Amino acid sequence: MKRTCVSVTAAIGLLLLALSAPGAMGQDQTFERRTPVVKVYQDTHTAVVNIAGERAVSGSGWGGFGIPDTFDFWGRRFRAKVAVLGSGLVVHEDGYVISNAHVVKDTEKLRVVFSDGNELPATIISSDESKDLAVLRVSAQKRLPFIRLGRSNDLMIGETVIAIGNPYGYANTVTSGVISAIGRDIEVSEGFWLRGLIQTDAPINPGNSGGPLLNVNGELIGVNTAIRAEAQNIGFAIPVDTLADNLSHMLMPEKLRRVRLGLTMGRMTRVGELTGLVVDSVSKASPADRQGIAAGDVVLDIDGRTLTGIIDFYVKLMNKEVGEPIELSCVRPVAGLRSRTVKLTMQPRPLPDGRALVSQFFQMEVSELTDRVARRFDFEGAYPILIISDVERRGVARQAGFQEGDLILEINGATVRNVTELSLEMEKVHEADKVQIKILRIAIGVFGQVQRQYVVTLQAQSANSSGFM
Repeated sequence: MKRTCVSVTAAIGLLLLALSAPGAMGQDQTFERRTPVVKVYQDTHTAVVNIAGERAVSGSGWGGFGIPDTFDFWGRRFRAKVAVLGSGLVVHEDGYVISNAHVVKDTEKLRVVFSDGNELPATIISSDESKDLAVLRVSAQKRLPFIRLGRSNDLMIGETVIAIGNPYGYANTVTSGVISAIGRDIEVSEGFWLRGLIQTDAPINPGNSGGPLLNVNGELIGVNTAIRAEAQNIGFAIPVDTLADNLSHMLMPEKLRRVRLGLTMGRMTRVGELTGLVVDSVSKASPADRQGIAAGDVVLDIDGRTLTGIIDFYVKLMNKEVGEPIELSCVRPVAGLRSRTVKLTMQPRPLPDGRALVSQFFQMEVSELTDRVARRFDFEGAYPILIISDVERRGVARQAGFQEGDLILEINGATVRNVTELSLEMEKVHEADKVQIKILRIAIGVFGQVQRQYVVTLQAQSANSSGFM
């Protein structure tokens, strides 16, 4: 027993001696503190921005009905300004920023604030509320740091992800976690769903919306968009592949201007030793189609400038004017890797006659509420709104219950106040499409004027094809 005690005492003595020696317990030993999360933050945070602005809210002393002020007889209206806070990320060095559509919708004095405190006014280039995505542009005096798009078709449950954003106004906050699930569908508001989302337990809070979800390589894999308010550590992000697919339509020249080119682009790909963008589709009889470009071709450069990604392709087209030459270098993989040069130009795209399309598809006549039309329907005067002036007896509109004197507020959720806005919405409508039209009906009741709103879904049917007499 004594021998055991002596042995233990000796061992403790040797340990204390070792601890007192120079360099004991690794005084010179260091551990790698620059973890993947730290590296990603250091590499990307200057490309993450805060989105700020103001949104006007209005209402009525009697509750209001969300209708134009001119037709609101239900009490005194009020307007107030509320602050808008969100996040975004720079995706191109020329100042293009991605955020959520719900962050920038109806936002005034829109500003982008960078990590160094620099603040620039921003313009909405394109927005898609159905996917909750928006593209903004700022005019910077220098090339901006940006985040490269990764892929989301190879995500692994459990892999580490990093979120950077502006939660509750705390700028450049970083959180990390893992991918909890993929392909989630959530109902953001009544009847409005976002589908195929990434679920993560990385803490995401109000203000993170529009910010990046990154992998450990610092590549964008998602755009943070929603949280479950009643839960902890359940957040959702729009996959980057969804973003890339939508950018093909949100940034194409036909979407932004009244021009026609006919090209829809896909992601970057490698063909042999060459790298370029895949052509997803080509519109029939378009400039691209007439020059022999086909789906599956790979575009290597524009005007001799190498492409870095799908956003870069559309940015290079952004300032091209109608008739200005565009030179593309292309290869067709099925025909070998020999590149060819294609020259094409954008063509003007005339605005269709929206009133004619309404007449064709719904068999009713629409007019702006001018002074002359106002007198006919007993309104006090002209107002920027559209009115139904005639409805055919057996047409689509009449069967849906539309009447002369009804006021048109929206088509497919878009406000239409004049013939131009009507034409912009009606050019999207094709035979057999279902179209939602919101109308306002003002009638004289027992207690005076009565206002009611209706949202009616019509199916576009030409009189000839539907058998109407």
